Amino acid sequence: MTKRRLWLVGCLLAILIAGGVAEAQQLPPSVARAGRFVLGAGLGLQANTVDDTALAIGLSGDYFFTNNLSVGPLMQFGLTGDLFQLGLSAQAKYTFDIPQVRDLKPHLEGGIGFLYANLDRRGSGGKDDTSFLIPLGVGLEYRLNPRLSLDTTAFFNFTDIAVKNKDRDFFFTWLLGVKVPF
Repeated sequence: MTKRRLWLVGCLLAILIAGGVAEAQQLPPSVARAGRFVLGAGLGLQANTVDDTALAIGLSGDYFFTNNLSVGPLMQFGLTGDLFQLGLSAQAKYTFDIPQVRDLKPHLEGGIGFLYANLDRRGSGGKDDTSFLIPLGVGLEYRLNPRLSLDTTAFFNFTDIAVKNKDRDFFFTWLLGVKVPF
């Protein structure tokens, strides 16, 4: 991903956040999550990949069965100059309600899926591998208003990926982004 694209994605996130902060005082403070779909997007870092540290992009979707329990897909992309890594998993998430702080929501999540990694994709000796993926996550969501939340999540990813004599059983992803309910 080029620097220009990263800059554009960063600007779009900043516009979304600024718009949400401006609306925060005009909207009611609480919204029920049960029966709603929440779409999330974030940027961050992946550490301990087969090509060391990578830019991380995360996309998620959560369908809330209750105000606290949701399920949905999670896509984690890891990108460096030589690495393209894609993790796709089905996640179950439990979001806690804190009575004293109604807009701050910690959550725990876990899932299972697969991981694809392609190392040295620009050179002639590109190698790839596919393996299982078990992402376990912990995070915080702060509701700016009923239509926009800030979110940060740390994922502890367990896998068995092996590309070009580089084996990894674990990598770490940290994402910072936004969530929008529908």
